[in-house]
Amino acid sequence: MKKLLSIFFLVSIFSTISSQAQFRLGPAVGLNVATLSGTDITVDPKIGWHAGLFFDVSLTKHLSIMPSVLYSTKGYKYDYISTTSAEPIDTSTGTATITATVDVNATLGYLDVPALLTWYSGEHKGFMIQVGPQLSYLITDNATVNTSATISQNGQSPQPTTPTTSNKLEFHKTDLSLMGGIGYKLPALLMIYARASTGFGKVQDGDFIKDENAGHNFVISVGAALVFGPK
Repeated sequence: MKKLLSIFFLVSIFSTISSQAQFRLGPAVGLNVATLSGTDITVDPKIGWHAGLFFDVSLTKHLSIMPSVLYSTKGYKYDYISTTSAEPIDTSTGTATITATVDVNATLGYLDVPALLTWYSGEHKGFMIQVGPQLSYLITDNATVNTSATISQNGQSPQPTTPTTSNKLEFHKTDLSLMGGIGYKLPALLMIYARASTGFGKVQDGDFIKDENAGHNFVISVGAALVFGPK
């Protein structure tokens, strides 16, 4: 009997919460500015975009959970120069100095699933503050590596070698990020937002780059969404 009463009590609570919860949803689209953090390499940001669907599940009059499913393009660009001096087999030619320049350009497409705790200044409208985790899965990767070098014998003028191009870069498939942001929701239809996310996992994998310079995804996003559901 006690078990039946407990089950009835839990079902009643769940039914009450479900009946009072309000659901909103809509399409979201915006721009990304992506780069790498946690690396000693000087990295240039890349402009990308995101688009998908968001959901808003009310917890109280001023608090909700906002999960989303977004396709998001991220990436980075960097170049570095290394110089190596070596003694050739024929010592009469003097020391050979090799200067290599490597340019890396990566565009990465992720399926992002953020779940943001959202506080509204009004009753599900007005100024809002968001924070929460984001799980990302790598769907597409388009990366190229251009390498060129010059060789100088015994301090003479450097002679260029033939540049080479490769796309042999490897990336980790999943990433967990912390996201936070602010925004504003109008009383009806429109919501705008600005967010920043920083990843915990290394972006690049393999032997191309040292692990301490593999970097983490860091993305600043701005966007807008159409909101359908209760006001």
